[in-house]
Amino acid sequence: MKDPGNPKIHELNRRVVLCSQDDVVVNATTMELKRTGVVWAWARIKSHYGLPSYVSAQSDYTVMDPRTKATHAITVRSGIGVLVTNKAFVYEEFRKSPPRWYKVLGYSEPEGFLVMTCRMIERSDFAIPPQGDIFAPQPIRFEL
Repeated sequence: MKDPGNPKIHELNRRVVLCSQDDVVVNATTMELKRTGVVWAWARIKSHYGLPSYVSAQSDYTVMDPRTKATHAITVRSGIGVLVTNKAFVYEEFRKSPPRWYKVLGYSEPEGFLVMTCRMIERSDFAIPPQGDIFAPQPIRFEL
């Protein structure tokens, strides 16, 4: 995909949660994967066109390529102050469409923005939202 460049402010029109995945050991035989929300952000999401893919009857989005192939580029402002690691995920929620999970495969930091190359891993009404208190109102600092 051609580099889309830095977004204009009106292109940051998707509300996403940047998340971190942790392995939680419940007991000797059980382990849970827990995705905890870190920060809300406004994002631009661009699809990588030209990849062979389909949407099945079960609303699964599948790209017929290896697991390391990026399907989307997600751009947020870099002022959010997060460190992107191999445990990074992005959650996107809509009003009428099913929510989506993206696995972050890599990132770059052009001037003022954080561009993450991602792979959509889930699009379903049954997608589990991020855990933690990320859905609580976040304070906004401003001076009068």
